[in-house]
Formats: sequence, structure tokens, C-alpha cells
Amino acid sequence: MGRLVAVSPVGKNGQTVVPARIRKMFKMAAGRNLVGFYLEGDHVEIAPVSVVRDKAGYSAEELDKLDRLGKVKGGKRFKTAKAARKYLARL
Repeated sequence: MGRLVAVSPVGKNGQTVVPARIRKMFKMAAGRNLVGFYLEGDHVEIAPVSVVRDKAGYSAEELDKLDRLGKVKGGKRFKTAKAARKYLARL
């Protein structure tokens, strides 16, 4: 087993925080990175993971725009990812 680097409590809803030392070590930014939980024998290992982008291939800027648009009252709906991307290009 590796060395213990940091600890973090588990809250009442099962949530925990990735300690600052670990975030810095792996250059993790809030809202932009994911962690994976791997079963290794009798313990769990947590490691940063990357997700393969979907077929629409949105950029970080486009995802930020979509996030902002999703919070606007009334919003806009799209039938396809292609239609959403075309709309984003016009913004």
C-alpha cells in the first residue's frame, strides 16, 4: 500500500473534499476534473480521470455558455446536439 498523503472526512450525505494538497499535485480545477474510485482488493483508490468527450465535441467555452444558458429563466431547447452547437456559434 502507498503512503498516506492527506485525509478528508465523509459528510452525512457521503460527500468528501479532495484536499488542496492533492488538487495541487494533480493540477485539478473545481468543476473541470473528475475522480474515479477503483476497487483494489480490500481498499478503494481514488485517482483523477479524464472523460472522452461526446460526439458533439463541445469546447470548454461552449460548455460554459451552455451552463449560463441553462440557468436563464425560460431557456431554449434543442432537439439535437448539432442544433445546440449551431445556436452557440451564433452567440
